[in-house]
Amino acid sequence: MSDRAFNGRILNVNLTTGEIATEELPEATYRSLLGGYGLGSRLLFDRIPAGADPLGPDNILGFFPGLLTGTPLFGQRFQVVCKSPKNNGWGDANCGGDFGPHLKFTGYDGLLVSGRAEHPVYLYINDDTVEIRDASQYWGGLAIDVEDQMKEELGKKISVALIGPAGENLSIMSGITNERGRLAARSGVGAVMGSKNLKAVVAHPTKKIMAQTKEILLTVKSSLEGFNQGSKQFFTTFGTTGITANSAINGDAPVLNWGGVGVVDLVEDMAMANMNGPVMNESMEKKYACWHCPVACGAESVDGSDRGEFAFPKHTHRPEYETMGAFGVMNGVNNTDAMISINHWCNQYGLDTIATGATISYAIELYVNGLLTKEDTDGIDLKWGNASGVLEALHKIGRREGTLGELLADGSRVASQKLGGKALDFVTSIDGEEPPMHDPKLDVGFAASYALDPTPGRHTLWSPGKSSRFPTMPEGPKDRRQVDEKGPQLKAAHEQAHVMNSAGMCYFIYTMSPTERIPEWINLVTGWDTTHQELDQVGERIANLRMAFAVKHGNNPAARQVPGRILGNPPLKAGPHEGFTIDLETMKNDWFGAAGWDTSTSAPSREKLESLGLADVADALAV
Repeated sequence: MSDRAFNGRILNVNLTTGEIATEELPEATYRSLLGGYGLGSRLLFDRIPAGADPLGPDNILGFFPGLLTGTPLFGQRFQVVCKSPKNNGWGDANCGGDFGPHLKFTGYDGLLVSGRAEHPVYLYINDDTVEIRDASQYWGGLAIDVEDQMKEELGKKISVALIGPAGENLSIMSGITNERGRLAARSGVGAVMGSKNLKAVVAHPTKKIMAQTKEILLTVKSSLEGFNQGSKQFFTTFGTTGITANSAINGDAPVLNWGGVGVVDLVEDMAMANMNGPVMNESMEKKYACWHCPVACGAESVDGSDRGEFAFPKHTHRPEYETMGAFGVMNGVNNTDAMISINHWCNQYGLDTIATGATISYAIELYVNGLLTKEDTDGIDLKWGNASGVLEALHKIGRREGTLGELLADGSRVASQKLGGKALDFVTSIDGEEPPMHDPKLDVGFAASYALDPTPGRHTLWSPGKSSRFPTMPEGPKDRRQVDEKGPQLKAAHEQAHVMNSAGMCYFIYTMSPTERIPEWINLVTGWDTTHQELDQVGERIANLRMAFAVKHGNNPAARQVPGRILGNPPLKAGPHEGFTIDLETMKNDWFGAAGWDTSTSAPSREKLESLGLADVADALAV
């Protein structure tokens, strides 16, 4: 057992040459970047050449647990980082489960994979024994099935991060899965893994929980007493599923490819009465928690093999809010069995549920407007509320099969570019990424996050960052729709969310816990004397590295085109957002002005980079 939260080394694997090397990192690197994508942003900025093909051997795929991941102090998560095939800029995806802690328990704080294997392989990490092994027998297999098979063959104590058929087929909606359905889903990371012929990374550690001292366990106990108990109880009982039906009506969830209004369109046959926690829990059997998580917001199902076309196996993960929003509210589907089955198949194929559900919603709107025919859909009757059609379309996408599967496998933007004409009018993705199921017209901070963060369409930055209890967190306007005077709050919220992610904390842990104690938690497991102010600077440093990576690779968040429907342009004519349009330009100018980023090019200023100890980054960008 390590007496601190980090190992001081990472693992580098080149699949082209077969070279495997351990790299030592100085303690100062951890203090300046923590872990997770903080470390990843620095290393990938330095090591991926400008112009690298995201699906080529020069791209690097990184797996980075957070600084607190694997300790008792509320760290469960890891991030996957790469150059994204969706936007040719910065890409990251966040994930729970058990892989992050297990990777750290093998003695590494990160894994960088470069090159491309000649044939399918998997990486086996058993502490200091690291091997590139043949994966031919697993290639083509469904993700959950292959994970189960590997645990039968290699031992129950392993943790497996792997891709399904979608990643193998280079769908840029594919993610990387672990623990039978926890997905690092966004930014097309699964396609990058597939492009390297890498089926899986297997972590088989012998080390125990890190920094598990009596003092730390007492701190855990006192910190748990400071959690918001009402929120904790709600999410332990219902998970994120519990908010879906309400969100369909109150304006939180987008409706019918962002073109509908819940109180108008989701009535009668398409009412969302079944999209709620109590109804979903009737099909759940036991609670599920990511590694040592005190909230345990997940659940696993009963045996649903008797549910006909929407059958699902025992221990299928309960769908999350985003999944039920993307496949339910966005498509007018009010069927809990369909939601569980769809969730299972997304996990088997290794698909991002947000992007896939939204892409099917886009295809339905094209179909009902006569822009797609049954010949284009392989005979599927793609209509609002048709759960069977949605599931059939999902199978086509997961296998990249038939005319429809080939059309939709890379998301709505790529599909629209193939179709051209009026099909371009219905796209609701931002820089290739389908936005999550929170309408920014309810809280305009999401619009800035979706459009202007280096990873577009990211809902897990603005909202948790805004809830920070750091004494340094500036107050913003009380009106969630006010766009001006928001710059300092937008800047600080995103930077504190980078601290959350790079520390390895979950969105829900962060929003429920006494986050003002984070410096104390970090100091206990590192021996440092960090402060709120120093951690604010760490978050700012990470924000600037992520943006610098985007600029280096020619991706410019400041110039992104945001579909009018997302901003309310033209405004909706009914419902909670009637008559409202978001002024994104004002928020961009205020946020980028506060951050020291150019409002035309997104480039951080030399002064800003130098103040963060990143003069070499300024040199590389020639700013």
